[in-house]
Amino acid sequence: MNVPKTQIVLTTLFVLTSTFSHSNNNMSSFYSESTFLALIILSIVLIAISVLLYGIKRHLTVLNNEKNKQVAEPSLYERKFRPIIEAWNPTIATLIIAGAVMLFLGAFGYKFGMEEVGVQQGYAPTQPINFSHKIHAGQYEMDCKYCHSTVEKSKSASIPSLNTCMNCHKYVKAAEKYNGKTSPEIQKIYNAIGFDGDNMEYIEGYDQKPIEWIRIHNLPDLAYFNHSQHVVVGKVECQTCHGPIEEMEKVYQYSNLQMGWCIDCHRERGIDSENNDYYEEAHKNMLAEGKDYITVAENGGLECSKCHY
Repeated sequence: MNVPKTQIVLTTLFVLTSTFSHSNNNMSSFYSESTFLALIILSIVLIAISVLLYGIKRHLTVLNNEKNKQVAEPSLYERKFRPIIEAWNPTIATLIIAGAVMLFLGAFGYKFGMEEVGVQQGYAPTQPINFSHKIHAGQYEMDCKYCHSTVEKSKSASIPSLNTCMNCHKYVKAAEKYNGKTSPEIQKIYNAIGFDGDNMEYIEGYDQKPIEWIRIHNLPDLAYFNHSQHVVVGKVECQTCHGPIEEMEKVYQYSNLQMGWCIDCHRERGIDSENNDYYEEAHKNMLAEGKDYITVAENGGLECSKCHY
């Protein structure tokens, strides 16, 4: 009578596991809403199966003892835990267990929300062109501002146009690495802008196509960040936020870009009030107060409206 139930349970578990594994193979990131939900459902199913199997085993043991007229030896649960549980007040015990479960789930949810939701640290998507910062910024020591030309003038650092790429790659083809042929990655630039590398000329009337680069560093819409303010006024180096970019063969998000990370920087980093006219008033106040160092936070860098407007 109990065998069919066990088969049904095991079959259900197999189907759920197979479905979960199939869906998980199609997901680009482990920490997704569907995966989290599947884990919860699978955990509940496994707990239910464990309870059911334990009940079946216990029932079969009782039937066997009744048939053979044997006195069953008390289990570990009956000897150690059951006396304690029976001594508890049911209401208090229920509240304690429910409170512990809620505390655990709440702590897990808080940690998950703070460290996983919206955090893309380490994100390194495959770009349409395998552009190597290690070669350009590292080996050839190209200034970041040559390609990201608006970093000193605009809120955004900008993505270089193909014309910027062609300033060099009209002549640099890396052909020595490909038996005299243009590098496949450089050829992608030629295909997009319409350049004939063999005849060294642009193709007239060519339907040019933009390179669809994938954005790596994303801030929520509620946050305001200005590159020019940090680079020009704050004199912040690119590596401070983006890490050792000159060593990256494939660019990834180095910092977590969370609010706490920004606040910590504002609390620790000082401003150059002496050599920057922008901080003339702050420098006067420092001299009046006898200070020789002032942080961004002390100069209003923690005001909510500075980043959330």
